Amino acid sequence: MTATLTAVAGQIGRGARAELTRVGGARSILLYGLIPGAVLLPLVITLGVATVAERFASISGSIQVTSVTTTNSAYWVITFTVMIWAIVAAYAQATAERGALGELTRHLYPRRWTGLVSRWIAYGVGAALCSAALVALVMASLPTFFPKVYSGVDIGSPEGVRFLVTVPVFAVFAVGIGVGLAAIIGHPAGTVVALLGWTYVIENAISLVPDGYTLQQYMPFLNGTFGTGQELAFMPPWGPTGGLLYCGAVALVIFVLGGLALSFRFRRTGSRAPSSAVRAVLAGRRAARPS
Repeated sequence: MTATLTAVAGQIGRGARAELTRVGGARSILLYGLIPGAVLLPLVITLGVATVAERFASISGSIQVTSVTTTNSAYWVITFTVMIWAIVAAYAQATAERGALGELTRHLYPRRWTGLVSRWIAYGVGAALCSAALVALVMASLPTFFPKVYSGVDIGSPEGVRFLVTVPVFAVFAVGIGVGLAAIIGHPAGTVVALLGWTYVIENAISLVPDGYTLQQYMPFLNGTFGTGQELAFMPPWGPTGGLLYCGAVALVIFVLGGLALSFRFRRTGSRAPSSAVRAVLAGRRAARPS
C-alpha cells in the first residue's frame, strides 16, 4: 500500500513538473496565451477604465462619476485571468491525450487519473498565484493613482481580504472544471468552444428561458464569481461562501466524470502494447547504437 501511494505521488509530481516545462519556452502558451490574456489584458482594461473614469471625474460640469467600492475593483481580473487559466488548462489536457504525445502519455502514466490531477495541480497553483498577485496589484494601485473614483478601494478591508483569499480559490475551481471538461470531451477545439459557450453564453442567457432565474442559481461560474465577493445582479439562496463551495463541488464532480471518461476511452481504444510513438523512439535508439 505504501509503495503504491509512493508510486502514485511520484507520477503526480512528475506530471506537474512536466506541465510546468511544457507551458514554458520561447514559443509557448505562456508567452502567447497566459501573459497577454491572463495578465496584460485585465490590467490594460482595468487601468483604461480607471483612466477614463478619473478624467470624467476631474471635469467640472454635469458629468458625475460614481465612486467605485472594493467589491467592484477586481472585476476584470476575475473575468479574464481566472477564465483564461481555465481555458489554457483545458486545452493542455485535451492536447495531451491526442497524437504521439497521447500515446506516450498512456505508457508514462498507466493510471489515467494521475495526469488529470497533475494538470489540475500545475495550472491550479499557477492560476491561484497569478490571480492573487493581480488582485493585490489592482487594489493597491487604483486608490493611489485614481483617488477621485477609486478612493473607496481598500485592500485591507474585509472585502479586500476576501478578494485576496477567494479569487485564487475560484481560479483553482475553474481550472478543475476546465480540465475535467476537456477529459470528457477529448477534443481541444470542442473543449474551448464548450467552455466559452458555457461561461459567457449559457450562464447568462439561461435566464431568458422559463424558470430561467431559478436555473441560473445553479450555474457554477456565476456562483464562483459571486462567492469571491464581487457585486453581481445574481443572488443564489446560499450566499457568497455557499456559492464558492457550490462551484468547488461542481468542479470536483466534473473532474471525477472526466477521469471516468478518460479511463473508458483508454479501455476502448488504448493498448498496453508499444504504440507507434514508443516504437519510433525505440527504433531510433537501436539505430544509434554502435554495431
